Order: sequence, then structure tokens, then C-alpha cells
Amino acid sequence: MITQTPWFERKFDLNFPVGLFPVIVVRLEGALPRVAAMTKGMDEKVLTRKPDNEWSVKEQVGHLYDLEELWYGRIDDFLSGQEVLRAADLRNTKTHEADHNRETIEELLTQFFSVRNKLIARIKDIDETTASLTSLHPRLKTPMRLIDHLFFIAEHDDHHLTKIRELLRET
Repeated sequence: MITQTPWFERKFDLNFPVGLFPVIVVRLEGALPRVAAMTKGMDEKVLTRKPDNEWSVKEQVGHLYDLEELWYGRIDDFLSGQEVLRAADLRNTKTHEADHNRETIEELLTQFFSVRNKLIARIKDIDETTASLTSLHPRLKTPMRLIDHLFFIAEHDDHHLTKIRELLRET
């Protein structure tokens, strides 16, 4: 089996047309039913298991929720003309301190669904000019359009959904 590339080793080719915007929005919407389907009916022991002291399924889902505030804030950065996007906490302190394993998977999904739907509502009807606004990504040190940022979020979702799938296969 091919080993997944670690997130911080990822490189992004952001050379695609703005016409892919509707596709990216569908990917962002699609994270919600995919994570719900993957975790439906799973035993609590499976959802909280932490092999090699890595994040559990619940912590992966909680992390998706935890980052929505950053994603939404970066949209504000684009819209307000910030030269550099706000930085992420690369230690993921919020996720490490949240103790997502105490929450039910339903609570975690509800939280994620609520904030993701807020993000979708904010961006779904933007125009081509707005989708093309550019700011510098602080970690990647590269200019990024708003549409590129949304693609980045979708890739981040898929990265963690893949982690969830791997954790569920190990049971």
C-alpha cells in the first residue's frame, strides 16, 4: 500500500482556472456526508483508538471542526485585502487540548456541519473577481488566490478523511 504524504510535506499546484470554483465548492460540501458515512454505526472503542499515540477518528473529525475558524478568518483576510493570510497554529494546540474523545461522534459531526455550512454559505455565490483575490500563504510562502485557499481546505479535508479511513481499516 502507498503511504500517505505527510501534510506538511505537501506541495500544491495552484495553476488551475477559476472555472473550477463550483467543483471545489462541491468538494467542500462533500466532506460532510463522507465523514458521516465513514463513522456511522462505528463502535466507540474504534472511534477513540489511538494507534502509535496518533489522533483517533474522533480527534481527526474534531480537528476538521477546529480549523474552520482559521479557514473562515482567512476568507476575511482575502476580502479585506490583507497581504499575508493569518497563520495557522502549526502545533494544533486547539485539537490537542480539546479532548474530542469525550464527545460523541454525533456531537462532533454536528459541530463540523454547522461551521462548514456557514463557510459554504459565505463563499458559494462569490464572483470570479473575488475568487481571484490574492494573498500570501504564511507557511507555504507563496501567493494564493481565494479559490486556491478553498482548494487547500478541500485537500486538507481529504488528507484527514484518508487518515480516518486508515484508522477504520485497522480495526
